[in-house]
Amino acid sequence: NDASSMFPLLRSHSNWTLDSEKYRSPTAENSSVQNLLDISPETYWTCLLARNGWVVFDLKHEYSINGIRIIGCENQSAPRNGRIDVSNSFNGHWLKIIDFICVLSQGNKNDFYFPSVKTRFIRVHILDNHGGIDIRIKVIGFFGVDMSLVDLLRQYGLENSLNTLLANGINDLETLDEQRDAILNSSDKYLDVNDHFQFIRFVEALRSPRLTFLKWSKPPKTTAIAGEKLKTFSVIGDEGATGRVKLEEKHENSPQATTILKRDLEPIQGHSLVAFRDYTFKYPGRYKIRVISLESPDIHTPWQEIVVGK
Repeated sequence: NDASSMFPLLRSHSNWTLDSEKYRSPTAENSSVQNLLDISPETYWTCLLARNGWVVFDLKHEYSINGIRIIGCENQSAPRNGRIDVSNSFNGHWLKIIDFICVLSQGNKNDFYFPSVKTRFIRVHILDNHGGIDIRIKVIGFFGVDMSLVDLLRQYGLENSLNTLLANGINDLETLDEQRDAILNSSDKYLDVNDHFQFIRFVEALRSPRLTFLKWSKPPKTTAIAGEKLKTFSVIGDEGATGRVKLEEKHENSPQATTILKRDLEPIQGHSLVAFRDYTFKYPGRYKIRVISLESPDIHTPWQEIVVGK
C-alpha cells in the first residue's frame, strides 16, 4: 500500500492489554506485556516461548486500523513470521488480516499495512523468531483512526474534514482536543470556511466529559431469593460523564434481554456513578443482568450471572 494513504500511528493506552493469561502467552517475570504499549525503547515484553507467542489487544471501542508497527529486540529473539487476526469479541471468532515477516535490521522497526478494517479486538501471533530461545518485542503499535472521532465529525456534518485532520496526525479525540487551539487559529488550513463555526461547536462539545466505559463498582451478589431485595449494587463510568443508562435482565430461557429500568449517571468525585437499590427478582431461575449506555449501546458492563432461589 501507498504509505501516504495510511492512517497515522495511534496513541496507545496501557489498558489495551493486561498482564494475565487471557491476554498473552507465557511471559518472563518483570517483563510486562504492557511494555509493548509504552514508547520507551528500554523496556520490552519477553515471551518465554520461541514459537507461537501471542498477545490480544482490547482497544475498548471500535477503531479503523490499516497497519501495525512491530519493534523487536536487536538479537535472535526478535520476532520473524507472524500474523494479525481481528474479532468483534474477546474470545473470537478470529479473522486473519495479514501474514507478515519481520526482518532483522538496525532499530528493528517493521511496519506492515493492509486494507482498513474496523475492529475492537486484535490478536498478534508471533509464529517464530530468528533463532533465540524466547521472543522479545519492544513495541507493538497500530496505524488507525478512532471511530468515535469519525462518528462525532459525522454528527456535526464535518466528515469532509477527516482526511485533512489525518494528514496532520490527528486520529483520535485526545489529539484533536490537545491541538484544538492550533486548529481554530488556522482553521482555513483544516476547514472549509463555512464549517468554521460548526467546528467551534464541535470542539466545545469535546470539552464536556464523554462516557467511554461502564464497569461494576459494587457488583450484585451472584445468588438471591425471589421477592427479596438485593443489596445495593452500583456501576461507575468516566469522571464528570452524564447520560442515561438502562439495566437489562435476561432469563436463561429467554432469547433476548428485557430493559427493566433506566437511570441517570451522577458525577461524583473521580468518576460518575449509578446505584441500584431495592432491586428484586419476582421468580426463581438463572438470570443475567448488565448496565448499558442508552446513547452508546456498545458501552456496557459485563453480564453478571445471578441464581435466584425460592
